[in-house]
Amino acid sequence: MANGRKYYKNKYNYLGKKVVGMPMLDRNDQKQVAAYQNFVRTTPSARVTQDLAWGSVKNNWEARDFYVQDADGQIKAALSVLLTDTPAGKKFAYASKGPVMATFDLALLDALLAEALPHLSDAYVLRMDPEVPYSDELNQALQDHGFQTRNRNVAAAGMHATIQPRLNMVMDLTAFPEAKQTLDLYPSKTKSKLKRPIRDGVTVTNGATAAELADFYTTYEAMAKRHGITYRPKAYFERMQAAFGADIMQIFVARRQGQLLSTGIGFKYGDKVWYMYAGSVDGETYYAPYAVQTAMIQWALDNGVRYYDMGGIGEEDRSDHLYLFKHVFVKAPATEYIGEIDRVIDPTVYAKLVEND
Repeated sequence: MANGRKYYKNKYNYLGKKVVGMPMLDRNDQKQVAAYQNFVRTTPSARVTQDLAWGSVKNNWEARDFYVQDADGQIKAALSVLLTDTPAGKKFAYASKGPVMATFDLALLDALLAEALPHLSDAYVLRMDPEVPYSDELNQALQDHGFQTRNRNVAAAGMHATIQPRLNMVMDLTAFPEAKQTLDLYPSKTKSKLKRPIRDGVTVTNGATAAELADFYTTYEAMAKRHGITYRPKAYFERMQAAFGADIMQIFVARRQGQLLSTGIGFKYGDKVWYMYAGSVDGETYYAPYAVQTAMIQWALDNGVRYYDMGGIGEEDRSDHLYLFKHVFVKAPATEYIGEIDRVIDPTVYAKLVEND
């Protein structure tokens, strides 16, 4: 590995241009940090979980960050990794929705990992799950480059077989160039359904203050208890709100006659708005979750982003309640991502902790 790292560091050709590896990012070096953060925040395909601020949200994980740049000093690829301990004595290293690069390229990824892996020897695996569409060709190419992939081979285990769902309901807003309002995106039957909460007196506001967060957490906790599922503490969302300003994170709140009904958290980052969390109260909601989605899509339209991402589903089937709800808004087929890309560092521990069917 040392020889390989030296090769990549001194001379690596990416599309005919040399890229130069850098040491692990020093978060105390303001100049390095500013350049890194600027690259991540201005690369359209970058996702909020690769932002340096995400490490402060996941504050019980250790952050390590890596990048490569061209001969002119311009960053070409970046990777923010969070690590946590495991009972096996080796860390789990996870780059959520990473790496960040203008176009996913295996040669550039090889150069980036040549820098990262020497700093990850205490981990048993480096896991990445970029938002790159699945194809048999890419899957085989990744395996040929020495990666273990977890996608269709674990699909039988369901939506949670991977950390991030592989099937996502994503709307490409550029397919509707004339649309100015959310209702412009839909046929009359869907419009009627989306107007129903308005007819019932539901209104939606949005903001990024402690008041919106309190409303969100009330509905989020109630929904989790109603469904008997685990949920995060309020402090997690307080850190999230502190880490990202109102330009990136917004909380949408639906009420009727002053009564809190439903909420949603969205992130505007790169070329998309990503609907990440939601909540609703017990009892009648007057279709308020539909009103929240209508407002969040409007936020995406107003900001000229390309995609509105409603997140994952289990399968494209009406028996899947997530699909049933999200298909009201996203009429296109689900986007299937490549899934998890694992660089195995300790094969013995990996074989013990990871199942690949």
